[in-house]
Amino acid sequence: MREASNDFVKFWMEDGIMYSRFLKEVQLDLECIQEFIQFRHEFSQGEKQYWLHDLNGLKIMTKDAKEYGDKYGQEFLHAGAIIVHTHLQKFLFNTFIIVKKPNVKTSIFTNKESAKKWLLELKQKSFH
Repeated sequence: MREASNDFVKFWMEDGIMYSRFLKEVQLDLECIQEFIQFRHEFSQGEKQYWLHDLNGLKIMTKDAKEYGDKYGQEFLHAGAIIVHTHLQKFLFNTFIIVKKPNVKTSIFTNKESAKKWLLELKQKSFH
């Protein structure tokens, strides 16, 4: 299993899916999200991935970080599953998906197994 981490996020590959989670509480400002996205791009090794990211630990995301993530955060992705832990996170991210209409399939989940199942189904469909 390939994995890598820095001081605030860990990435790993499992069952053909790229996973990530924060290692501590994070306030995503512009500088932090730039580092986060660059690290994900490096971990992807220039290949599109099916990505499952757990938002546990995300405390705040600035407006600049949201805009940067919207512009650059979809590169090297086939689809993204986001695991949320509060009703507010679920509402905010679902609203973001409706308003911004990401270029890659994106869905919000409250548990890892449902998110993984969705990504594996998408992956299987893309190979048929």
